Amino acid sequence: MDPKLPIVIRREYLQHVRTKAFWISTILIPALTGVFIVVQVLLNRSLDAKGKIAVVDLTGRLYDSLVSEKRARVADDAKGGSAPSPATSPAAAPAKAAEKLREALEFSKVEATRETLPEVRKRLNAEVQAEKLKAWMLLDAGTLEKGIAEYRAKSVKSDFIMRQQITGWLSRAATKERLKDKGVDPAVYDAARVRADLDVREARDVETGETGKNVGFNLAVSAIFFFLIYGSLFAWGAAVMRGVLEEKNNRIVEVVISSVRPTTLMLGNILGIGLAGLTQYAVWTSLALVLSAPGAMALLGYVEAPRIPLHVIGAFVLFFVLGYFLYASLYAAFAAPFNTEAEAQQFIMIPMAFLIIAATTWFFAFNSPDGALATILSIVPFTAPLIMFMRISVQTPPLWQIALSLTLLLLTIWGVAWFAGRVYRVGILMYGKKPTLPEIFRWARAAN
Repeated sequence: MDPKLPIVIRREYLQHVRTKAFWISTILIPALTGVFIVVQVLLNRSLDAKGKIAVVDLTGRLYDSLVSEKRARVADDAKGGSAPSPATSPAAAPAKAAEKLREALEFSKVEATRETLPEVRKRLNAEVQAEKLKAWMLLDAGTLEKGIAEYRAKSVKSDFIMRQQITGWLSRAATKERLKDKGVDPAVYDAARVRADLDVREARDVETGETGKNVGFNLAVSAIFFFLIYGSLFAWGAAVMRGVLEEKNNRIVEVVISSVRPTTLMLGNILGIGLAGLTQYAVWTSLALVLSAPGAMALLGYVEAPRIPLHVIGAFVLFFVLGYFLYASLYAAFAAPFNTEAEAQQFIMIPMAFLIIAATTWFFAFNSPDGALATILSIVPFTAPLIMFMRISVQTPPLWQIALSLTLLLLTIWGVAWFAGRVYRVGILMYGKKPTLPEIFRWARAAN
């Protein structure tokens, strides 16, 4: 190892962590994440079903049953006896949410007959357009026979969550009325109705504690780690590119290169900026533990909570580091021959395309980790840091696939580093005419 490499790494590291921009982004990103969470909670509350809905019941039977079903289902949600409704606020307590729903969503019965229906329809349509009513419904024989009810609102696209909830209430109400017609006590429906669920566990003789109940947590962890790698490859790879271009344009590199070999300078830039990125993640992790008491207690083992498997954390660190070296070397190689970021951007789009492919297929890898698409992308070196990590976090693939992926990835990193070093030593001192891609490859072959 070149004895001057640690000096270059230290210089590059301090150059980034001593800037105001580094610490502003380090503090601002968690703050914006917190704001985003608060906004999501507030937006979820806006999904609460609310408004006045007029009901024209030509059957004379369904309105009271519909209102009863609404009250019963809301009461069940308050007791935790059934799955929470999508219209209730996840941030509120169940009983409070149920009371809020009772007050916010109101059914109002409108008397009508077949003869007066045209006039009633016209009046109710006008009230909906004037926003005196949220909507109005027509329940007739077709509702009992075919389960179809006419629903009139100002827009057919809005309030779909509320419509789904009303559909559930009306379905149960119509079913009970049909049971009455067949001489069956409607109470039998409630007594016999059961909500089936799958108790998902791994097919092992010894229980591992991994169950389907944690699927939401697992998805969140996998997605967060996935996009941390994805964002880091973009952000810190671009930082390497900007660092190379800045030193070249400021002519600093001409002074440094007189005492440090070009490849040492390139490797120092990559390692120094990479350590700055790891410092940022360390600060974020510390902030998360300090601000999240339950998270800290769970980490210490005092609170029972879903645990992140150690092999997932290990895979994250491994593929984060390997992916960073791969893409940082490419960014450095494609930045060295050019004078501005705009000139380099056209070639940077080549590695970026692989990142975008991985980002658009991550959920397929989560849903089908052993599928053909996920398997191929996890072995291709330029998408492996993202997709192989996703596969490991969901369902550990065969060891030969992991070994093949790592082998190809390491060989590609070595090849890219070799290519980047040879291009860097020529391009870093080239000014003026923008080189073409064949010229860049010619530099790699001819450099001494």
